[in-house]
Amino acid sequence: MLTEMPSRRFGKYQEVGIALLLTALAFAVRLNQVDFNSLSEDESAKWVAVQDYRDGHFAGVNSEHPMLPKVLAWVSLTAGERWSRVAAVHGWPWLKPEGWLRMPNVLLGAITAAVLYLLCRRMMGVPGSFAASFFWAVSPLPVALNRLTKEETPLTFFTLLACYFYCRAQQADADQSARRWYDLSAMGFGLALASQYILHLFGLNALAWLLAGRVGLSRKPLRFTYKRFFLVMVLTFILVNPVILSPANCNAILHWLHHDGVRHSGYDFDGTLYMNFPSRLLAGVPWFYYLWLVLVKTPIPILVAVIVGSVLLLRDRRTLASCFFLSLGMLQLVGLSVSGAKWIRYSLPMLPFLFLAGGYAVQKMWNGVKGKSLSPALAVTAALILIGWPLAELQAWAPYYSFYLNSIGGGPRNITRYFAPDEVAEFDTREVAQEVCPSAPISTKLATARPMSMAYYLQTCGRSDIRIVPLYDPHYAPRDGDLIVLEPSRRFFETQRYFDVLGSSGMPHSEVRVGPVSASTIYLFASSVAEVKNAQETLTLTQLRGAPLRFDTDVQDFDTGNISNGGAFAQVFRRHKK
Repeated sequence: MLTEMPSRRFGKYQEVGIALLLTALAFAVRLNQVDFNSLSEDESAKWVAVQDYRDGHFAGVNSEHPMLPKVLAWVSLTAGERWSRVAAVHGWPWLKPEGWLRMPNVLLGAITAAVLYLLCRRMMGVPGSFAASFFWAVSPLPVALNRLTKEETPLTFFTLLACYFYCRAQQADADQSARRWYDLSAMGFGLALASQYILHLFGLNALAWLLAGRVGLSRKPLRFTYKRFFLVMVLTFILVNPVILSPANCNAILHWLHHDGVRHSGYDFDGTLYMNFPSRLLAGVPWFYYLWLVLVKTPIPILVAVIVGSVLLLRDRRTLASCFFLSLGMLQLVGLSVSGAKWIRYSLPMLPFLFLAGGYAVQKMWNGVKGKSLSPALAVTAALILIGWPLAELQAWAPYYSFYLNSIGGGPRNITRYFAPDEVAEFDTREVAQEVCPSAPISTKLATARPMSMAYYLQTCGRSDIRIVPLYDPHYAPRDGDLIVLEPSRRFFETQRYFDVLGSSGMPHSEVRVGPVSASTIYLFASSVAEVKNAQETLTLTQLRGAPLRFDTDVQDFDTGNISNGGAFAQVFRRHKK
């Protein structure tokens, strides 16, 4: 017998009003300057895929990822182009293409707040459900992840929606109603699979209900058959992702699973490079990565609520909230921690269930004080701490939400110390291109660890003549006049030698900053300064390729007529000529 049905005294319209309020808050936060940073490499791949879709090419396009997120991006970009034309005439607000590419995830991330509230209402009262959803809406970690065109956002949204529908089916009183909810749940899981090729979240939902059945919180499913459920799920998946039927796409997925095509490796965690492959398990990025992530990237009041709620749910095992927390929260955390490959975005599907624990703590506190006379000052103080503090921190860090660290992580003084590959990545590709475009001679070779996004921005500024080479390409040998862009957030094992040598080489260079961080340094390669003095020995730039190796030292004749008189990098070129 289910014991955790939401109170009937709270009206349907009030529920809808709260859900809409939370969605509006989450949307406003995620939309704020969503287009200010450059496209990442993965986002550039989505951009290219959208252009292929427009040309009628679907199979073999960004094949390791499902079709649904790219279709949503296609629709958003098309709508954005039309809006921009109208906005230009009437003087209305508009977004850059980067913003329209990210808009579907902004919307889905915002609506996730409403779905989380409704799911929590099946397990606890209004205060706890509101708190869990509010935590999702304003915590910098999910906000930052929802502002990227990555598959984890639609995966999380559709999985949470499917879990909610499944919960409604379990709690339905009539057979017909239960069957409808089960069908909707199957469709939700099909859409989740069409967002990212991940199946374990479906299994974790089943495990949550298995645990619920063990403690008497679920009944025998009404009108439920595995055959019908999986049929609806598979049909939904194929309907929105028909390219899965293409042999070329299947081969691409298999190659991706075997790491074929991976040309660089390494994750810089707290200044140390680690191998970042799933198969390495505990030998890869340290196992405590996600624990530390949650500890330092969650506002302190929310973090305290999550920790207290986790302890309470481990104690209160005969609750539906505990079953979901253990399965989709704790078990997911353990699985992610064991895997050798770790990225911040992998944590996104886990976060709603950690916030569920925080909401449970708030609900318990509310139940404890309900009916007791509390001073207004105490109530206002509690509200300011739980609601005002996270909002104030969010505003203080805007729009650099991905840089956020609480006082445990060191705050602003430790920006990019722990998770730079995720926090900065390609933030400044646009700025680097704007620095290079006016100044670089025709047909200059530019080596960068972000070739796709750099190609896009160089093309937009009319410099498609610049030849781009991946910095991690083992066949690349620098020549005089090459531009080498070092991005600390894109430090790999394959590019480490450039960081070891160029920083102290004395070569002409220009620094590019994004907000509070130095994101890139553009070096003008010159063999005339190929030797640098070290306290122990003389280092030569042949170390960039590893001995034995010779650089092509033919000096390029720079055409100063192609160099803009303005801009810092034009001055770098002129200094080198002197």
